[in-house]
Amino acid sequence: MAFRRDERAVTVQIGAVLLLAIVFAALALYQLNAVPAENERVEFTHNQAVHDELQELRNAIRNVGTDGGTRSTAVTLGTRYPSRTVAVNPPAPMGRLETTGTATVSIEAQFAGNESAYEGNPHNLTGNHSTTTLAYTPAYGEYDSAPTTRIEHGFAFNEFGDARVSLTDQPLLSDGTIRLVVLEGEFSRSGNGAVTIDPTALSGPSDPVPIEDEGDENVTITVPTAAPTAWNDTLGTTFGDGESDARVTAYDATDEERGSLTIELAAGEYELQVARVGIDDGGERSSEYDVRERDSGERGGSGGAYDVSWADHENARPCDGGERCDYRVYSEETATFVAEASVESATFDFAYRTDDPTVSAFDESDRAVDFEAEGSGYVDLFVSSGGSSETLVVFVEHDEIPPSIERFDAVSENHNRHARISVDWEASAGDAGITRGELELIDDTGTVVDTWERSYAEEERVAEDGIELEEKGGSGTEYEIRLTVDDSNGNSRNETITRTG
Repeated sequence: MAFRRDERAVTVQIGAVLLLAIVFAALALYQLNAVPAENERVEFTHNQAVHDELQELRNAIRNVGTDGGTRSTAVTLGTRYPSRTVAVNPPAPMGRLETTGTATVSIEAQFAGNESAYEGNPHNLTGNHSTTTLAYTPAYGEYDSAPTTRIEHGFAFNEFGDARVSLTDQPLLSDGTIRLVVLEGEFSRSGNGAVTIDPTALSGPSDPVPIEDEGDENVTITVPTAAPTAWNDTLGTTFGDGESDARVTAYDATDEERGSLTIELAAGEYELQVARVGIDDGGERSSEYDVRERDSGERGGSGGAYDVSWADHENARPCDGGERCDYRVYSEETATFVAEASVESATFDFAYRTDDPTVSAFDESDRAVDFEAEGSGYVDLFVSSGGSSETLVVFVEHDEIPPSIERFDAVSENHNRHARISVDWEASAGDAGITRGELELIDDTGTVVDTWERSYAEEERVAEDGIELEEKGGSGTEYEIRLTVDDSNGNSRNETITRTG
């Protein structure tokens, strides 16, 4: 008997195979075409956003160079692609923000004013100044034509191969004033997350001082740049183009990536203001550009019916010689400054002027003012009376706030004619964790008769302890109990109370 072959299931299998082939082909086309296109849009959107962030960084550097103090701003170096269920993303794109190495800005001019009218040396503002610039370079996977963004002397622009597109105006020259902010420090970060940059004034900003040409030639400024055509476009190459009374006259390519651009100013007198700004802990504070125009009402304390001056202070530390300030105080801590006059029954008026910190308390009494500020930078305190006045320059420090003692108490106990004192205390950290606590029991002769000490390896944000201090035979003696709390920045806070044993 012959059997007939049955092939009815074959068509179902072939249909399933064809369907799978279509699905895989569609996925492959999506992976090859749609995913790169979508990722390119993500990269382009990030690039537009990072341009805004770099302009904020440029503004922070410029504002610090104009007003002093410190600013903080963040730059998102890279981005992340959206998660996908059936497709695969390449590694997340990254970017790099870095300084471009030290170069020299030169101002060929001479001081044209009266030296006695200024505090500081105005001749420091002309001549040669070391500086650096910033460059952001993205490493995208799809957006191949993304530019390198540069910040040079306050001028931000995009560099597309041979083309340059300005993001901001150049602030170096404007309305007859040269505003030079030299940048100091070495900075290099790469990744796809955000980095925070804290531009900080290291010297200056100076008050504007008059300058003029040195004789036969006009005032010239030489600046390092990687993009001379960007400066050509914004300044112009004749006195009638771009910025009035300025023109680009030469470019000397010192290497493949950077050269020196020479800018000539028309004949006449100009004003010059210079500041040095540090990034990434770059450089030390100096008084090189701390040039201030003298005010007949400042720092003499006389000229009126009688003399007035600042006489005393509490919770403030004298500045070192050569610094711009007279005293340093910590941010968000109250300091007291006391005035005096050369006559009896004088009445005082107090006022202040701030570069950057926010003054949160300014409480006046008959002869003193309680002062508190938040942030970092300089505050001028003024006292006047009888037509005379004096100024005190206070630098508010935010970087190193010491620990604060929240609770400190002691109870005396007479134990078999011995002095026994139970101490209870609590302290909270400032900018750094608490590393050590110490208690000292000091008798009426100034001798330390008992001590207690404890180290905190974990750098506690809050530290507290209960301890007993004792001196045998000390019943009835008056003691000082001194508490000292240290943090990992090396700052200390101490407080003393008195008890009878």
